[in-house]
Amino acid sequence: MKIYVIGAGNWGTTLAQLFSHKNKVHLWTIDKAEADLINEKHENIHFLPGIKLSENIIVEEKYSSKPEKDDVIILAVPSRKMDDLSKELAQNGIDNNIIVNVSKGVRHTTLETISEIIKSNLPNVRFCNLTGPTISRELAEGLPAKAILASDDISLLFYLQDVLENPLLKFDFSRDVEGVELCASLKGLIAIAVGIADGFGYKTNVFGLIITYGLQEFTKVMTFLGVPTKTVYSIAGMGDLITTSLSENSRNRAFGKLLAQGYSRDEALQKVGMVVEGVSMAKTVQKLAKFNLSIPLISSIARIIFDDVPDVKKELLDTINNISGE
Repeated sequence: MKIYVIGAGNWGTTLAQLFSHKNKVHLWTIDKAEADLINEKHENIHFLPGIKLSENIIVEEKYSSKPEKDDVIILAVPSRKMDDLSKELAQNGIDNNIIVNVSKGVRHTTLETISEIIKSNLPNVRFCNLTGPTISRELAEGLPAKAILASDDISLLFYLQDVLENPLLKFDFSRDVEGVELCASLKGLIAIAVGIADGFGYKTNVFGLIITYGLQEFTKVMTFLGVPTKTVYSIAGMGDLITTSLSENSRNRAFGKLLAQGYSRDEALQKVGMVVEGVSMAKTVQKLAKFNLSIPLISSIARIIFDDVPDVKKELLDTINNISGE
């Protein structure tokens, strides 16, 4: 049995390294030159510099080899690419494997979750989400973490635990696939807000308010969408939110801090240099606003990102001060 990781960015490369403890791993990229460079250096100098990669990792251009039925496929590409990727997999006959999604987000045009997108294009796969408080750089440097595997297939959860678990990464289980996906998608927006506060020199007093109000708004969104809310207070919700908001390695937080320092949205994205999923989720939030859903903090962050707010500091503070605690 082999593991295929599609996406040789920061998170994909880290997972390839982790899962190579017990398995041969094929790390797929769209760029053959990039694959050759990583194989030559045994290091992903662009996305994971300073980490020497295992000899059990083979980096190759996408579809250079053919996964067998029992192989596990990890999807580590941005959520906006998931529809095209799942259709590609079907066209290449990869349609009945175990699929593990590690991307965060929803399709902002339709509010479909990644599990819904994957299953619509690949109805025969066994699907699971992997998410939680997992900063990739910490794991790559040998620091431990715990994540959640979420699937409605209980036997798959136990199988993946056996295949993927290693000394650094342990797992909890959940059957609330949609709740786990929504928490993972929403947390980036709150981490952006903490980054903005950090950029203005605020500290933990304000961070704590933002995280608390953010969790309240997670619950409102999930209730509105008819999703059970207990996952909000699991490691997939609160745990992931706290980690992403407080970590100096969080790209969402880094993006928010750059906005506070006067960079435009596009300049901040370019400076971060990696996908900031919270920005994509902000587009979805703008759609929810049409239903008069009361999520003032999340709505404020969306305005800051997209509407050229003239005074970002005032926007953030006014929003926080006008929220009534519940």
